[in-house]
Amino acid sequence: MTKLNGNKPLDRNYFRYKDKPTKEDEKHITECCGQDKEHHVLNVNNEDEWKLIEEHIEKYLREYPSTDSITPVVCEECGRLMEYISNLKLDRKLPGDK
Repeated sequence: MTKLNGNKPLDRNYFRYKDKPTKEDEKHITECCGQDKEHHVLNVNNEDEWKLIEEHIEKYLREYPSTDSITPVVCEECGRLMEYISNLKLDRKLPGDK
């Protein structure tokens, strides 16, 4: 059992690197898209995860008929899913429109 020096908070990094010490200059984010390396997100380069992305988009398009299309925005270098961009149909008339 290791003894802590003083009152130190036990944060995520403490448990993440408890058994595997890291270098101080080691970066915890990806260089290409600036995302946390330890945080798992869907990746378009993985077939199973690409199917999950497709299923999510298909389900969303069925549930929300006012949505015209959805674009998954991914990192060009590593393939990590960053966000979805939805395009809404503009054929609806608002009150007061002629």
